[in-house]
Amino acid sequence: MKQAERAAVASGGGRFGLLQKNAITVLGAVALAMAFMAPGGSTFFETQPAAAGAGFATPLGFILALLVCLIVASTIASFAKKLPAAGFAYTFNTQGLGKRAGFISGWILALSYGMVGPMIFPALGAFSSDFLKSQFNLSLPWWLLMIGFVIVIWAIVARGVSVTATTALVFLVIEVGVFVALGLTIVFKGGAEGVSLGPFNPANSLSGVSGLGIGMLWGILAFVGFESAGTLGEETADSKRNIPRALYAAAGIIGLFYVFVMYAAVIGYGRHHMNALVGDSTPWFTLVKNYWGAGVSWILALTVINSSFANMIAGSNAAIRVVFAMGREAIFPSVLGRTNAKGTPFTAATGYMGFSLVIGLAVGLLIGPFGAFAFFGSILGLGIVLTWILLNISLIVFYRSRYPQEFSIVRHGILPVVASVLMLLPLYGQLWPIPAFPNNLVPYIVLAWVVIGFVYLVTIQRSRPTVFNGMGRVWVDDPLILEPPRP
Repeated sequence: MKQAERAAVASGGGRFGLLQKNAITVLGAVALAMAFMAPGGSTFFETQPAAAGAGFATPLGFILALLVCLIVASTIASFAKKLPAAGFAYTFNTQGLGKRAGFISGWILALSYGMVGPMIFPALGAFSSDFLKSQFNLSLPWWLLMIGFVIVIWAIVARGVSVTATTALVFLVIEVGVFVALGLTIVFKGGAEGVSLGPFNPANSLSGVSGLGIGMLWGILAFVGFESAGTLGEETADSKRNIPRALYAAAGIIGLFYVFVMYAAVIGYGRHHMNALVGDSTPWFTLVKNYWGAGVSWILALTVINSSFANMIAGSNAAIRVVFAMGREAIFPSVLGRTNAKGTPFTAATGYMGFSLVIGLAVGLLIGPFGAFAFFGSILGLGIVLTWILLNISLIVFYRSRYPQEFSIVRHGILPVVASVLMLLPLYGQLWPIPAFPNNLVPYIVLAWVVIGFVYLVTIQRSRPTVFNGMGRVWVDDPLILEPPRP
């Protein structure tokens, strides 16, 4: 191989397998991870169901969720220090648990992140359609707006991670700023019954320990996306140092944001009016009306649209990296593992956006755009929790077997076990009580996907042993490979 060609690929201009190096700083990685969490949208949609269980103690439930996610951040950071890879859980678990377990991890992650587009795009279109109707009496169908959003976001993510990160950061600052401003207004006005430490007392949970667990469940779901910083290991400058920083910063900053806004929400209603909060499907509109005035409710509506837009940018970016990573190892079609002259996975981006458009439109038209949001969101949540648990198990094996001199009984042993046990709660919460149709199909869909994955894995192992043997490669450490694995 010519030296010039090697240099071109290593700098990000290659034809296959390598993303653009040093494309973003730690700030860009933090921005993408936090935007994927959609802090504004998560706050808007998840306050009421969290309060239905935890009541006035909802902020405490989010503190527990924050602790779990910081442990998960420690797990991912420990891997990222050794394995900077766009494949994230696929690469990590292949290195830790072996090729079969790693493949299934990547298979589940691909399904989970694959649901981001079909979940968010229909809801974004529908929420925007409602906003235009209520504010300007302009009637545009949600599906038409959805198509427009797909085109715009494709144009952003296809330009590369640097443009994506910058755009996400701008929208992130707006959504967080609006909710913090409203929260501060509520606190400074003393809420409905005064400011107190009551929201941090477990005795104030509506349903005792079980209710606190429900609050924690919704808290953990609100954090989904921070782990996506792990997909940026090949494009972040000094990634072995900065990806762990990005993980902790994303989980910590947005975690504190969640605790604060949940505190503002419950004191905004007051301890003795929790039933009113639980019975309010849009409590934040009520809070805006009570503390800012009914005439500015449009600000909140725009903030939710803004949050969903940023969520879609960052979520698509993460999903595209997973698709790209599995494409360059010929698990998905190899064409998805190619980059353009700028080191951007253009083909994977285009393919993912096309998939999101078709699936999102089909299911949105069948069960409604918000029905599609709940359905695909349930698949995403279940898959991510399973992925986090597998990562925790893999970390123990990885450090114990590969880096025994660095193995810490607390960080690499006790904490991953504790986090995995705690995550059984949101796992249980998604399965019981059995949700209504079609969300009751979600566990079976995930199970069927795993079974299909096992069958496909056996096929790969038998008919394409070269592909099987090449699974989980850390491409940053093997920069001279230009072509996909061959059968």
